[in-house]
Amino acid sequence: MGKNTFRIEFEDGTTKSASINIVDPITNLVLYGSGFLEPNSSGGGHDTGDGFKKIAEARHEINQKNSSKSINKINYCPTDYDFFEIINNTKNIGRLDIYCHGWLDGINLGGFKGKRKLGTVELDGDKIDWMDDNEGKGKDLRRVETQEDLYLNSTEKTELTKLKPSSFSTNPKVYFWGCNIGGQLSPKGDHIANNNPLIKDPKRSFAQKFSEKVGKGKVYALVGKGSAAGSMFKRDSNKKNVYSDGEMIPANISFNHKNKNTIILDATKYFKEFPL
Repeated sequence: MGKNTFRIEFEDGTTKSASINIVDPITNLVLYGSGFLEPNSSGGGHDTGDGFKKIAEARHEINQKNSSKSINKINYCPTDYDFFEIINNTKNIGRLDIYCHGWLDGINLGGFKGKRKLGTVELDGDKIDWMDDNEGKGKDLRRVETQEDLYLNSTEKTELTKLKPSSFSTNPKVYFWGCNIGGQLSPKGDHIANNNPLIKDPKRSFAQKFSEKVGKGKVYALVGKGSAAGSMFKRDSNKKNVYSDGEMIPANISFNHKNKNTIILDATKYFKEFPL
């Protein structure tokens, strides 16, 4: 929001200052990470290929259609640098969709292959050790964590201190589509943090910590059941991935439908809303 000041001149020659507030248009922002967990695992069991890109593009097209008067943006986001740089330099985010890998305490954006400029520095992804678990190195570069000192050789606990709540509108909606970012469901259907090992309080989850940092609006995350709870792309009657509605669903729900014709399902039924 900005303010413009101007002067009004009356017939008697007097003048008066007045100002009006200029409201920035809402921005719908879509971010997507790499399909692999890290470049050397390309083609492995968790590699979604270009699936995140395709579903992000579908969401972006929906935003353009439904919110033509808004600013609609989409960005490839393979590193924590990209994540904070893009969000913090975007104004008035009303909706943010994030498609990437994840777990209880963070998101994994995957890293990148080839050369990529981060700020003024050009890095060669093919020469980076993406499994280096020292602070500021490969694993840290491709992940955003709220328990960094637990997973890495790091003095930094949470990276969310870098996030600027001022980039968001007064009532934003944030959607995390990746695995386990909002915790899991126990075998009894209770919302917990993690099944194996058992961590009960879902307030530990990255989705909760993100919502607390933004401090306004709502954060939504898909929450599946079981120790291997995660997210999957929807599928058609031939079990082929479908990206057109920009939605993913919990893996256990997909399995319950034999991974067939899940495009008819409404993903919002499987969201948990944060803050809890």
